Amino acid sequence: MTWGLLELAQHPNIQNKLREELLSFGGEPSYDQLTNDFPYLDAVVQEGLRLHPSVPELTREAAEDDVIPLLDPVWTKSGEIVDSIVIERRTILSVPISRINCSDTIWGPDAKASKPERWLERNGIIKKAQEVQGYRHLLTFGDGPRSCSGKMFALAEIKELCSRDEGWTRFESRAE
Repeated sequence: MTWGLLELAQHPNIQNKLREELLSFGGEPSYDQLTNDFPYLDAVVQEGLRLHPSVPELTREAAEDDVIPLLDPVWTKSGEIVDSIVIERRTILSVPISRINCSDTIWGPDAKASKPERWLERNGIIKKAQEVQGYRHLLTFGDGPRSCSGKMFALAEIKELCSRDEGWTRFESRAE
């Protein structure tokens, strides 16, 4: 949440657009309304979670032997080109969520920029990013049977806090 507020402080144009959407509602939204009726709020939250996942890296242990395909072939130290990695059972794997969520290869040349509009525009999420299996093409909450069971609560909580704060607060970044 703190990183999301910092993004708003650093991008007053995004903050102003979000404030306009929230103030146009004219009341206290219900859970269903927060979840469904504020597209720009949803986009701002998704972009904040993409840029600043609360857990930057996950560690998992392979339950069985497997082969992981690579997006692009790579050269090994021995000079061989490979397009997949063989993983043996009980191998510890690290999933660099913050790197994947901000990868130029996956999200395009503006991957490191705060751009909530990518979640609203037709073709805003490029094809490579659409291939990411996590919730809304992000690994912020993990994926699969061990993904975060509280993700919907977390999203609702963040939206609730933003909807309350935006009516009366302006966030500013003070560079020293």
